[in-house]
Amino acid sequence: MFDLSAGKNAENKYKGRNRYLEKIKGIDKAVMITNKKMSAIDKAKEKKPKLEIRKKEEKSKEWFEKFKWFYTSSGFLVIAGRDAKNNEQLVKKHFSENDIYFHADIHGAPHTILLNPGKKEIPEQDREEAANFAAIHSSAWKSGTYSVDVYSVGYGQVTKTAGSGESVGTGAFVIRGKRDYYKKINLEFGVGYSQEKKQLVTGPLSSVNAHSKQNYTLVPGTVKKSDICKTLKDRFIKKEIYISVDDLMNALPPGDCEIVSLK
Repeated sequence: MFDLSAGKNAENKYKGRNRYLEKIKGIDKAVMITNKKMSAIDKAKEKKPKLEIRKKEEKSKEWFEKFKWFYTSSGFLVIAGRDAKNNEQLVKKHFSENDIYFHADIHGAPHTILLNPGKKEIPEQDREEAANFAAIHSSAWKSGTYSVDVYSVGYGQVTKTAGSGESVGTGAFVIRGKRDYYKKINLEFGVGYSQEKKQLVTGPLSSVNAHSKQNYTLVPGTVKKSDICKTLKDRFIKKEIYISVDDLMNALPPGDCEIVSLK
């Protein structure tokens, strides 16, 4: 540098200054472009609708929720046992005059009762729904059978009194007298959500359709019950409804299944 003349040094410094100014302009331009991109991202976030998931509302359980249960189209409560002990308790404590008892005509089926405390006239459709419920929660579903016969009897025909030399174990009862049969009940199960009661609605299709607008139809199949419950949970979340996998597991029939339609 000292070998150059004062004029040459001044010229080089001027050129260097211009190079730095160009770099600063480039940096300023890059900052401006980045700011524009960030602004566009912020605007896009503001426009994107937020998915609000309705949290599960905590509520005290009803006495009948320890059983399988559903409400018929006309509002009658139907309950079914979950196991031998549950079946024993159901018949001994909750079966009374004016109620109707249902049982699938197959080994491995729950005692099912349509409760009628108000002594009302029970429509045939509601009786058929109770029969359908008894069939759905029987071993027929788990075995992949698509239909099964179900019978019904009245109060007083279900007893623990066995014949001479016979014994009746826990959860088992003796049926006496004439039985009314419901032949070849189709195994179709509905899953929906009641906006009015803010709760999961399950059971025979006609009853679920009476209490929920958008419903899923399930039939016996090859997909694990736990996987079906996860799928249903995800679909409900997309509708901003929170239903736990545990609630679905407790309500669904005992076995693998498939989702075949959405109403």
